[in-house]
Amino acid sequence: MCRIYGYFGRELDVSALHAARDAQLPGGPDVQRHVTGENWGLGCNRLSIQDPEHGCQPFSNDDRSVHLVFNGEVYNFRAIRDELRGHGVHVEGDSDGSVLLPYYELHGDRFVHRLEGMFTIAVVDLRREPLLKLWCDPLAIKSVYYTASGPGVVFSSELPGLTAMVREPLGIDAFAVDDYLNWQCLPNGTSWYAGVSSLGPGERLVCDGRTSVDRYPAEAVPPTADGPAVHGDVTPRRLRDLLTAEVAQMSLQSAPIAVQVSGGLDSSVLATLLGERRADVTGFHVAHEGSHPSDETFFAREAAAYAGIPLEVVEIREAELPELVPDMVAALGVPNATPHALSAYALFREISKSGFRVCFVGDGADEQFGGYRRYSTALAADTQEWPARYLDRLSIVPEAEYQRLYTPEYRRLLQAGGTSRQRSLDLLGRAGPSRLEQILDFDRLHKLPSLNLRKLDHLSMAHAVECRVPYCQPAVTRIARQAPDALKVDGSRRKRILWDAGAELVPPSVRNRDKQPFTFPVGTYMKPGTKLWEFAADVLTGPRVCSSGFLSESAVRTLLTEHAKGTDHARLIWALMVLELSLPLAGPLP
Repeated sequence: MCRIYGYFGRELDVSALHAARDAQLPGGPDVQRHVTGENWGLGCNRLSIQDPEHGCQPFSNDDRSVHLVFNGEVYNFRAIRDELRGHGVHVEGDSDGSVLLPYYELHGDRFVHRLEGMFTIAVVDLRREPLLKLWCDPLAIKSVYYTASGPGVVFSSELPGLTAMVREPLGIDAFAVDDYLNWQCLPNGTSWYAGVSSLGPGERLVCDGRTSVDRYPAEAVPPTADGPAVHGDVTPRRLRDLLTAEVAQMSLQSAPIAVQVSGGLDSSVLATLLGERRADVTGFHVAHEGSHPSDETFFAREAAAYAGIPLEVVEIREAELPELVPDMVAALGVPNATPHALSAYALFREISKSGFRVCFVGDGADEQFGGYRRYSTALAADTQEWPARYLDRLSIVPEAEYQRLYTPEYRRLLQAGGTSRQRSLDLLGRAGPSRLEQILDFDRLHKLPSLNLRKLDHLSMAHAVECRVPYCQPAVTRIARQAPDALKVDGSRRKRILWDAGAELVPPSVRNRDKQPFTFPVGTYMKPGTKLWEFAADVLTGPRVCSSGFLSESAVRTLLTEHAKGTDHARLIWALMVLELSLPLAGPLP
């Protein structure tokens, strides 16, 4: 697991790589190295988990005509190493990254189809005409930002790494604020800056004098021989066997393992599967000071005891929120409006302090198998307006409410260039085999990577912790897409196939409880008179987001006044606070 960065087709000196290195040190604290050539450079900050003695990056072949850097984990690397041995290629050590360059030389661009894991990979290939290739895994678990607005390409795992390399000023993308309030984040292909994008799920960038981005057809390629495969009818038993195989393949390293235990089904299944395999697994759970209806500590303790693992409870205290929030926003690098991002930040901080570098999490299960209530609501709706209503459920507040905050100038700009809601309606409207699969595919390819996985990647790596997400493995996506709708959402029963698959892996108390999302009680902590309320109100007094022409200052002040008088705007105020703390130095609207 690493942070990677580089440039191609433009003149930058080594100080640019040093700047990107320094901006991303928390995610790769162990070894920092780079390699350069004429108008190109690749760098890597390494977080050493698998075989620290080997796998040092960047990788270069013997005649130094191909160079590669890699961020992520390839779980089937031992099978790949055996395949290479069959072709007479010896790979030293037991590092997953070490197999990638010879595997690329053997298979060319098709090598990426055979990888089971999460990754961003950059290759500079000088054998014929010089070119750069950059790949992202099929669900964009590992993020990478790039700009091709000037000559060549500059890229980095984190946005601050990229901005540190690009010496010229970057203009703010005027549509980013609308994107943020619509999506609760900045969606695939966007960033704060005009001309700076992020690779989406299964995308490949190629630069050979010009730059192009396309999707590689990962779903069309069968899994590797050793990787979990899907054969025959999809049943709960097959899903359980697949998850067992995935967890086994993902937990082979010698370092001890942490697992987030929320008290729900998804994480409880992982805790039990890990506890069956290893004796060095520890569960971690986030609680919040005080008494809250959303508290899940009882269920987390039940799940950990059932799995036979110890549980560490991390408590977030109200007094630390004014210091914790800016640290979380800085770690994110791009804004994320979900309040539970703060819970995740505190969780990974304590996991790191406890000496763990690997943590399993249950993210992705709901998007794969239909776990959210909004799926049942969308399927029950007869009206043609269900897509807009569905997207309102994904926004911080319904579209009409957040658009009331815009200045007239910003509304005119959006009317001319198109709103984020219009673009997301186009994405949601793409045909699928059923309405459910249409919705799930939208969530898998857009909501899940942009909102959840990017948050996990940035917040965990800020503390040198690698998140592993079994429910986001390619084989799990394949079985989820093949499962009949009735095994995912059947009326009010949601995620049916996973509940049936995990029935024997979780205690009765978890099996019989209502679903509750991983959360942070923002409504309680944002009440007038609390430390968080005072901090947020101070942040939103004369903010840059208003002085730059995006939001109306009077509308924001009205919002604060209404909340102080008893109207609950806690979620929206939280989101505006994160937006203001995230916003780069911005001039007025173009």
